[in-house]
Amino acid sequence: MTAEIAILNKTAIALAADSAVTISVGENQQKVYDSEDKLFELSRQDAIGIMINNNMHFMETPLPVLIKRYRAGCGRFDKVEDAALDFLKYLQSFGSSASQKLAERSLRAAIEPVLIVVRDRAQAKFVDRLSKDNPPGVGEDGLDWFRTLRARVLNEQILTMQRAIEGLPDTESIGDQAGNGLIDLVLNDLIAVHFPEFEDSHQAPMTQLTRLVLEKRVLWSAHTGIIVAGYGRNDIFPTLISFEIFGSVGGQLRFFQTNHVDIDREGTRAKVIPFAQKEMVDRFLYGLDDDIQRRISDFCKQSIPHIRELTIAQLDMPEDELSGIESDMKAAEEAFLDALREQTFDAIRQQSEEAIEDMVEFMPKSEMGKMAEALVNLTSIKRRVSRGVETVGGPIDVAVISQADGFVWVQRKHYFPQELNSRFFDRMREQISTAKES
Repeated sequence: MTAEIAILNKTAIALAADSAVTISVGENQQKVYDSEDKLFELSRQDAIGIMINNNMHFMETPLPVLIKRYRAGCGRFDKVEDAALDFLKYLQSFGSSASQKLAERSLRAAIEPVLIVVRDRAQAKFVDRLSKDNPPGVGEDGLDWFRTLRARVLNEQILTMQRAIEGLPDTESIGDQAGNGLIDLVLNDLIAVHFPEFEDSHQAPMTQLTRLVLEKRVLWSAHTGIIVAGYGRNDIFPTLISFEIFGSVGGQLRFFQTNHVDIDREGTRAKVIPFAQKEMVDRFLYGLDDDIQRRISDFCKQSIPHIRELTIAQLDMPEDELSGIESDMKAAEEAFLDALREQTFDAIRQQSEEAIEDMVEFMPKSEMGKMAEALVNLTSIKRRVSRGVETVGGPIDVAVISQADGFVWVQRKHYFPQELNSRFFDRMREQISTAKES
């Protein structure tokens, strides 16, 4: 995981990212390194940067490698949106050229996590039913009963997962969809691994579930966060656009746009946006995060009915009148909880956010870089003193992008001593000079 920050006002954008990367081996083994690059210059000709998080590979290739290859050959862009779309098209082209083996692995990574959830829930429900029902004894009747129950439970979980995923937003795509043969091949392989007692009656709903997984924003699947920010050559004020990329699936790049911020004179004048692990930044910016909101809501949901029960118990009234009062109190409880979730929390967040962004609007570039670094460091410190793996940490890379100065590194790590590698920097200067001349 990671922590990343983007701060925008009319003058510039500050981007900051930590360096921790978590490598998982199997289900229980993890290793954390604190030397990963997540912040890059996307174009040598326009003031545009890019940050990445979560899955750091695309089609078995490190994304930093693809970003640097793209940067070496990309042209100029009128707007940041054009650069973001062009980079997505580059990834799609790279993904569509992969071998069938890699295409199968990409499909498997998208589909398998959801199938594992279905399998585990079906097994748990089957065991629960066994403890509650009275199965017949050992024999043919008993085996048929077990098979029927297992088939029914699996079908229920497939349909339940279908309904859950149908409510998720659709992803967008770039490229032509390949035929269904490869998808069916991968699905059948996964069924053989995870559902040894799979029956023909499950095939149609399982196929439908698979299609939904490939079309919807399913965050069980491995995905990559991409943030593109800066200035196109026609932009006066900065723009940020971010995506979640779900890989090259069946010949298409599947993605979902998560943010599109245009700074201007009349609309949004400043913005602070956290990415990936953002709960500490949310608390700083909004006074709340998702976990605190959930805990407050749960406390109210549990406490308020208890108050109603105590109140009703103290009233000496006819049963029909008590029933009417209790019904009115339940309606008031629901109205209170709805207002808490839909109005109060939003009002608290908005008030706190406006107070911060009113100051960010006029913040100098140097202070924007310091603030971005401090917000990432806030999450890093929280992870360091908390239980569990330290998934945010290491050196913090900071860049400030402005129309006047372009992409400027404020703080950047190197895995080698700079004083011993003068030829490296000479090569970089020569490449940048050549790119500008062309």
